[in-house]
Amino acid sequence: MLPARAIALKPARYRALKLLGAAFMVLMLAALSIQAAKGEEPAAAPKPAMWKLEDEDSVIWLFGTAHNLSPAVRWRTATMDAALEEATIFYSEAPVVQADSEMTEPLIMKYGINRSNVPFTEKLSAQGKKDLKQVLASLGMKEEAISQFQPYRPWLISANIGALHGQKRGDMPDASVDKILWREAVEHGKMLGYFETLEQQFSVYGAMTPEEELKFFEDGLRQLIEAPNLMDEITADWQFGRIEALGDKMNSALEGQESLKDRMLAKRNHAWAEKIAELMAGSGKVFVAVGASHFAGSESVQSHLEELGFTVTRIQ
Repeated sequence: MLPARAIALKPARYRALKLLGAAFMVLMLAALSIQAAKGEEPAAAPKPAMWKLEDEDSVIWLFGTAHNLSPAVRWRTATMDAALEEATIFYSEAPVVQADSEMTEPLIMKYGINRSNVPFTEKLSAQGKKDLKQVLASLGMKEEAISQFQPYRPWLISANIGALHGQKRGDMPDASVDKILWREAVEHGKMLGYFETLEQQFSVYGAMTPEEELKFFEDGLRQLIEAPNLMDEITADWQFGRIEALGDKMNSALEGQESLKDRMLAKRNHAWAEKIAELMAGSGKVFVAVGASHFAGSESVQSHLEELGFTVTRIQ
């Protein structure tokens, strides 16, 4: 969903919180923290998935992004660059690039604080406690570091751990595709549009029940331990346009978490398709850049657009 960095979690006072770039979904589910792929020929040309829909006075390009990645990863193409240059309007998920701590701290207070008065670690299963210690150790953190997480909800801790894991692997938020394209859009004077507010993005996870949240947290730990190469596989799928394979991995990662998947993908994709339909009813040329996971699977943005009667053509 969002570009991410590790959150400065300090239990003494919550005002120390910083969510740089409004980052909270870093786990390998949807954020697509991308690094150099393994198992691909280095010389192979990148071709991240891209679609186009148009009528007599409107053209909209849909480009799937990676929110965090290594600067070494090649992803630009002539097709994408030409579309971005031609567009006069640039749409992204939410105004995350402009977000600062003043904007995000109130949202963390609203959606990210553990108000149960019971430390989340006391609710973890025996395996979950073991996995947490193992993951923290892999990040070079001592077991005592768990204490600094206690005031926060598990989804927010998952985001922080995921961000730290990505940084260890070489992810750099400033190399985010979303951020790079947004800056170019601003530099070239394009109009800016957003599908969601920051609060809407936070609420996707803030709406989880305690049971859903603990499962989300423990499943994320298990994935970090059992599938250490998953990000390399997702990287290759994204970088080389294998959107169906990416969708399969998304479904597998969210197995047993149907409510979250519905909020994270299906409902948002439907709402975004409705907004794109509104844009098509007007006139102009719009470049849409959102996380690639929103273009994967049976509930994808383009699937909803086709249900609305639009012809969506894949051009890359």
